[in-house]
Amino acid sequence: MSSDHAGPKPPASTTPRTGGAPAPSHAERCRTLAAQVRSGTLGTIARDPEGYPYGSLVAVAIDGLGRPLLLLSRLAEHTQNLEARADASILLSEPADRHAQRLALGRVTLLGPCRVVPEAERAEARAVFLATQPEASSYVDFGDFAFYRLEPIALRYVGGFGRMSWVGAEDYAAAQPDPLADAAAGILEHMNDDHADAVLAYARALAGIAEASAATMTAVDRYGFELAAITPAGPKAARIGFDAPVTTSNDVRKAMVALVARARSAGG
Repeated sequence: MSSDHAGPKPPASTTPRTGGAPAPSHAERCRTLAAQVRSGTLGTIARDPEGYPYGSLVAVAIDGLGRPLLLLSRLAEHTQNLEARADASILLSEPADRHAQRLALGRVTLLGPCRVVPEAERAEARAVFLATQPEASSYVDFGDFAFYRLEPIALRYVGGFGRMSWVGAEDYAAAQPDPLADAAAGILEHMNDDHADAVLAYARALAGIAEASAATMTAVDRYGFELAAITPAGPKAARIGFDAPVTTSNDVRKAMVALVARARSAGG
C-alpha cells in the first residue's frame, strides 16, 4: 500500500532530522503503542442504518502477536454488528497527556476481521486479557460475554506531524515493543529536569544545531532519542542515535554519559 499522504506537508521543523541516526521502524512503533494501551475505538459496520461506520469505546488487551483482544457482550450493538459482518477496525492512541497538541499524538488503526476466539484458544485469551484488564474478572465468565480477536490485515500508523505510513501485517506481527516504553516518561523527565545542560549540549554538538539556546528531550527508545531545540529561526527537531541498542534504564544512563562526554569534547 502507498505511504503517500494527500495533505500538505508539515513545516520542516516539526519533523526530526535523523542524520542517519537509527530509529524504530513504523512496525515497531505500532507494536510499542499497542502494548501500552488499555482502550480503543472499535469500528464496525452498522446494521441499522445499514452500512454506516459505527464507533464504540472498548477495553483492549494485546496478545503476543500484537492482535487486539476484546471482551464483548452479545447484547452490545457493536457485537451484533460483528456477528452480521466481521469487517472491523480499531483505533489505538497514545494517552492525551503525552503531548500538548492532540494531533501530535501517535496512533494506529488496525483493520481486519474481528471474530470470536476459538474455544481451544479461549483460556490463553482470558489470561492475556485479565493481565491487562484485571477489573474484568467480575464479569469475564458471564454467559453473554465472549472474547473477540481482530486479525490485522493492514495498519495505518500516524506518529504525529510528518510521520505516517501503511504498515504490513506481517511486519507488525514480527516486530517487538520497545523495551524502554514503560521507563521512557521517567527518563525524559529526569533528563529535562536534572540534565538540561546535557540535552543542550546534545543539540548543539551532536545534532548540529549550534544556534540552539535551549533544548528538550521529547522521546527515547532502544535506538536513541529525539529532541526539540529553540533557535532564533524557530524550533528545530533532531534525532540522535545510541552507539548500540539499549534495553534498560541503566543502559540508557551509560549511553547518555558517553554521548555527553562526546558532545562536550566537541565543544557543545
